[in-house]
Amino acid sequence: PEQVFISQADHTGTAFTISWSSNRTMGSRVFYSNQPSSYDLSATGGSSTYSYADYTSGNLHHVTISNLTYSTRYYYRIGEGGSDDRHLVFASEFVTPPPPGPDSSIKFAIVGDLGQTYSSNVTLSHIEQSGAQYLLNVGDFSYADGYQPRWDTWGRFMTRYTSKVPMVFAYGNHEIEFDNAVDAVKPHDGFLSPNTRFSAPWQSCGAVAAIYYSLNVGPVHIISLNSYVGITKYTPQYNWLLSDLEHVDRSVTPWVIIITHVPWYNTYNAHYMEGEVVRSAVEYFARKYRVDAIFSGHVHAYERFVSSIPLEDECAPVYITIGDGGNREGPAERFQVIPKPETSVYREPSFGYGSLEIINSSLARWQWHRNQDKGDVIADSVLIESLAGMNSCPLPPQPSQPRYDEHELLQSY
Repeated sequence: PEQVFISQADHTGTAFTISWSSNRTMGSRVFYSNQPSSYDLSATGGSSTYSYADYTSGNLHHVTISNLTYSTRYYYRIGEGGSDDRHLVFASEFVTPPPPGPDSSIKFAIVGDLGQTYSSNVTLSHIEQSGAQYLLNVGDFSYADGYQPRWDTWGRFMTRYTSKVPMVFAYGNHEIEFDNAVDAVKPHDGFLSPNTRFSAPWQSCGAVAAIYYSLNVGPVHIISLNSYVGITKYTPQYNWLLSDLEHVDRSVTPWVIIITHVPWYNTYNAHYMEGEVVRSAVEYFARKYRVDAIFSGHVHAYERFVSSIPLEDECAPVYITIGDGGNREGPAERFQVIPKPETSVYREPSFGYGSLEIINSSLARWQWHRNQDKGDVIADSVLIESLAGMNSCPLPPQPSQPRYDEHELLQSY
C-alpha cells in the first residue's frame, strides 16, 4: 500500500477513514488499537478504481474506524485479512481531536497550492515540525491538471505526513478534470479523481458529495466551500451553506472558519477580482453569522486582511490568502493595488504555510511561516478574537447579486 491519507469520517471526530492505493488486489482491512503493537481491533471497507483517458488508477481503498475516543493516540496497520505480520504491510499512528466544546484547544497547519516541487518539500518539512493536529488544505493539491500519474506521485510525497495527520480540504481549479467539466446536474463528476481518492464527511452534514461539506474539530466548526460549483442564490451549495450556518451552536464550537480556494479579497495582479461572484453571493451571511476567518489560496502568495466587508468592520471575518505552498508556477510577484490599502495588513510573494492555534474559546493565534530564510521563520503573527460573543453587531447591508427564479435552476443534485 501507498498514498495513505487519514480524514475525519463523521461530523464530530469519533470516526476516521484511512485511504490508500495498492497496485495489486488486496483486502480493504485495517487493524488498530490505542496501545502500541496491539492491533486487537479491526475494520473492513471497500475499494474501487477509475479510468481517465488511457489511465487506470490503482485499487483505491477506504476503511472507516468508528467509536474512537477523543484526544487519544491510535496505532494502525493496513493488512489483508490475518493478524500476523505476513499480512500487515503499512503501520502508522494518529491522534483524535479534542471533544467539541468551548474548553478545547487545537492547532491547525494551513496550506494552499502545494504541488510537488523542491519548494513543496520544504513547506511540508516545516509543517511536519509544526506540531499541528490537523492539516487544512485550501486547494490545488497535486497540479495534476488531468495528467493522472501526478496524483500518484503527490500521494506518495504526502504519505509521510497525511498517514499521521488528518487532512481537511477544499477543491481548487487544478483538481477539475477537464474531460468531465463541472456541470449543473452532477458537479461532483468534474472532480472524479480526488473524489475517488479522498474521503470527507459530506453525508453527515447534508451535502451532495465531498465537493463541499462541514465538520466540527474540537472547538472549531469548519466549512469547506467549492469556488467552482454554483453558489449564487437558489443553488444547492448556497442553500446548504445558509442551513449550515444557521445550525452552528457557538456554545459548542465558538469558532467558525471557512476554507475555500479563490480569495474574496486580493490586491495581487494574479486572479484579481476573480472571487467577486462568490463574495457577492455569500459574504453577507459570513458577516451575519459572525464567521471568524476565511482562508483561501489560488494566488501564489501570502496576504492578510483586517476584518472587513469591504471596509474595516470588527464584526466581519479576517481574510487570509495562503496560496504559497510551493507549486511549480512560482510566486505571484506583481501587485494590482498600489499602494497597499490599509485593509491589507501584510502581503508578501513568498512560499510558506500558516498555523492557526485555538488557545481558548475567545482567542486564537495566527502565524505565517516563510520558507526562504533557511528555516521556518515566522514572518507575520496576530491574535484573533472570536466573534461568537459579539452579539451587538448590526446586520450588514443586504447583498446585491444576480437573482434567478429558483424554478429555472436544476434541483436534482
